[in-house]
Amino acid sequence: MRNQKQMLCHMSLVLTLVLLTFVVPGANWLAGKLPLTSSFNGLAGSLLIILSVYVWHTKTKAFTFLSPIPSWNTFSFLGGIVVLGLLIINILNQPVAGITGLPRSPAQVIDVILLGSIAEELIFRGVIWSILTRLSQKNSWIITLVGTSLLFGVMHFGYWAQSGWIFQPEAVFHVISMVFAGAFYGAVRLASRCLAAPVVVHMLANAIILLTQ
Repeated sequence: MRNQKQMLCHMSLVLTLVLLTFVVPGANWLAGKLPLTSSFNGLAGSLLIILSVYVWHTKTKAFTFLSPIPSWNTFSFLGGIVVLGLLIINILNQPVAGITGLPRSPAQVIDVILLGSIAEELIFRGVIWSILTRLSQKNSWIITLVGTSLLFGVMHFGYWAQSGWIFQPEAVFHVISMVFAGAFYGAVRLASRCLAAPVVVHMLANAIILLTQ
């Protein structure tokens, strides 16, 4: 009986992590079914994630957004100002999307740099980070960092799957690179002990990447 309960518990945990891993691209797909123009689908999906995590966080208080270390809050504030400048530049440049090959609309640029970054960090360095931290005991930060980084990379298969290109070599390379990106965001999360800093770093990274497209 105990073994069955443990097995059910493990299965539910795995299912929860799988659902959380693909919740961001899944929300974008769901938003695509709404009567909106395609330019606003990403914004709607990201807003759905942000609001859902906000409701969850008001009940659990599982993480803190601002850092207990003042220097990290200063970094987040100054980084946010730089992000806004890069956002304006990217909107004017209309960068081309790497997956579709089409110019991004202003709404898509805002989603990739701002709302998409917030949604992904809330899920991976917020919700999933909190779950893995509670589950792991010895060396918990290693398990949490590695786990969230791997799942963050896998999540990007979901974006490619929406375009039907999941098995393209570019998709595999992109996923691997996102594992390392997730590890970097996780390292910032560990150092700052908050979510604001990795969110800002994620925004900066996306803004710089768009400038090269």
